[in-house]
Amino acid sequence: MKNRLSSNLLFGLATATLLSMPAFAQEAGAAVESKGPEVKFSGEVEFDVYTGDVLNDDKQSHEYASTFDLNVDVKFNEKWSASVQLEADGETTDPTAIYNGAFVQYTHNENAVVKFGDLTFSEGAFLNFYDYDDPADNAAGMAEHDIRGIEVDYRGIVFGLGFGRGGNDNQVCVEEDGEESCVGVAYDAHLAYELGLGESVLRPYVDYKSYQEAEHNELHAGLDANLKFGAFGLHAVYGLHADNLGEDTPNVTHAFLAEPSLELGIVNVKGTAFYAYFDEESPTVHGEEIPEYFFAYAEPSVSVLEFLTLGLPLEYHTNTVDVNEDVSTFDVGLRAYFTPVEGLEVTGFAKVEIPVGDDAGDTGLNLGLETVYSF
Repeated sequence: MKNRLSSNLLFGLATATLLSMPAFAQEAGAAVESKGPEVKFSGEVEFDVYTGDVLNDDKQSHEYASTFDLNVDVKFNEKWSASVQLEADGETTDPTAIYNGAFVQYTHNENAVVKFGDLTFSEGAFLNFYDYDDPADNAAGMAEHDIRGIEVDYRGIVFGLGFGRGGNDNQVCVEEDGEESCVGVAYDAHLAYELGLGESVLRPYVDYKSYQEAEHNELHAGLDANLKFGAFGLHAVYGLHADNLGEDTPNVTHAFLAEPSLELGIVNVKGTAFYAYFDEESPTVHGEEIPEYFFAYAEPSVSVLEFLTLGLPLEYHTNTVDVNEDVSTFDVGLRAYFTPVEGLEVTGFAKVEIPVGDDAGDTGLNLGLETVYSF
């Protein structure tokens, strides 16, 4: 009897083992597959259309802007990951897509991260004013500097070092004894520290760009502060911009930015006040980085529906970095923000531009429609 029971028990165990093998194999295969890299796609698309001045026949026109950003993030394991970006951007309906950088990242823990590859640094961006909010072009602290090198993030300290790339990989030329020689081996060193104080953050920074030529190195330094006090917020920036370190000219530019905001339920108010001090005779100017020496902007808005907000922008612009030019304007209009679903924003606006300066031209009316969606 015992032998029969033993035989039946062995037979049952064998049968159960055979029946479980396909499920076990499937689970094992899934485990093997899960060890491969995880790939995630994300990005943003923007397509805009603008009119010129519709009130004056000689200025009537239409303009476009289009942007496509695609990010591909690869996670190899809990420590190692990588990313690559493609970008198409231009004032046209068909900008050309180009490689925009790639890097590899090692995450030791939440307080220690190392990246190497194509990196970008910017400081003191305009956050509230819609027309200057792209740090690739404008910033009170420092517009984007692209490098190919290394970045170390450790407990709030950010350090980057590498050779300039893209628009940051430019040349300087000097003339000696009637002969011009150009230096094009630029490298960039960036250092910043993020100090968290409750909901507020202070970020001192310094960026040194060297052309490896004694008289043509540049420096950006300053403080970017994001302060939060309940419903009131303040973004404040001081930026120092200096070229040709060690020489008497050009002279340092000082930039000051204050961006208050107030959130009161369905009513919000945001604003921007910016001033840059340029030396009149020999200023430090970096392209469009600082778009004008002074402007002020305020926009109260109200959410009339869950998906629709109306804003009333009020703006004063000097429209120049030359304090001797008198081309200032006062702008007033209406902005409508339509957000039917998360990730989709449609903004329409009408803006009247009223001349204030003697050389500012005629009163104009500009219209525009901007559509942005992310995925």
